[in-house]
Amino acid sequence: MMRFLLGAAMAALVFLHGSAIAEEVKGYALVKVQDPKRGSIPDMVYAYGTATPTSGATVTESFQRDGRISDIFLEVGDQFKKGDPLLDFGAAPAAVIAYEMALTTEAIKTRTLERKKQLFKQQLATRDDVDNAEKDLSDAQLTREMYEKIGSIKSSEILEAPFDGVVTAISVSKGDRISAGAPLMTLSRTDQVILSVGVEPSALDKVKPDLPVNLVSQMTGRKPLEGKVKRVGASIDMKTRLVPTIIEIPAGSVLAGENFRAGIVVGKFQGWIVPRDAVGIGSKGPFIFQVDDNHAKKIYVNVLGSVGKNSIIEGDISSQREIVLKGNYQLEDGAEVKPEEAAAEEEDEDDD
Repeated sequence: MMRFLLGAAMAALVFLHGSAIAEEVKGYALVKVQDPKRGSIPDMVYAYGTATPTSGATVTESFQRDGRISDIFLEVGDQFKKGDPLLDFGAAPAAVIAYEMALTTEAIKTRTLERKKQLFKQQLATRDDVDNAEKDLSDAQLTREMYEKIGSIKSSEILEAPFDGVVTAISVSKGDRISAGAPLMTLSRTDQVILSVGVEPSALDKVKPDLPVNLVSQMTGRKPLEGKVKRVGASIDMKTRLVPTIIEIPAGSVLAGENFRAGIVVGKFQGWIVPRDAVGIGSKGPFIFQVDDNHAKKIYVNVLGSVGKNSIIEGDISSQREIVLKGNYQLEDGAEVKPEEAAAEEEDEDDD
């Protein structure tokens, strides 16, 4: 019996001691903190748009003679280098026949002139007869030279790329018979692409030429780029209700048709820099917590701006008290806390 009572007493003591520990654990909140630090983040105006070739970057290729498409070596969207073969163009049968006829006509006019000259020597033809024969021969020669110049004698001619670029349109198919001057392919330079975005009219007074722009492609796997404002429109687009703005981008760095988010850097915010998640929102506005003698102290702040994971704030912030980075969602003003310094990698992550 004595042994039972001793065991029960020990159990009760352990229970009471465990409850006390539990109450002690429940009595404070574990939070991640860091020393206050001042800094700056860029003030950005965001806009969205699509990369397009410049007006002088697109050409439509053609041959100035009738012919037939023997083969096409590329598809729409394919990139090419200067000098690459694009398609095989062969002379049309009618063009070949016309050239053969021009050769025959020239030969006939040559013999006619020789005969007229002999008759003139025999006083059986006049000078006008010789002059007319010379003119006829000259016309025949010009006709033959014209066909040779436009390539009617070529059974096959390769259309070569005039520059580095991309195929944006193909107007013919293999086997098509086409007339002189008919469009074959539309080509765009890859080194002459601009980004056209729409800016909210309310931000127009901030956006000026030559301002730097942070560009983020909407395509997965693409690296961010840096550009600059080239030109700001002077009117509002009636369809989008935005101001068209042209962004200059590095040559050869984007694809025509690629969509971007453009962050136009119009200035910077300076103040206390904190992770965006460290700022709470209450009935009186945004706030943060600082640690004052192991207790949470709520401080209402003014958020000047936010970019990425960071915010710049101002308020009655003490440079001597640590700011709660994580765990603030469970806090109330005056709550007891157990601060734990944020790891260096966490602070670096917050600074991204």
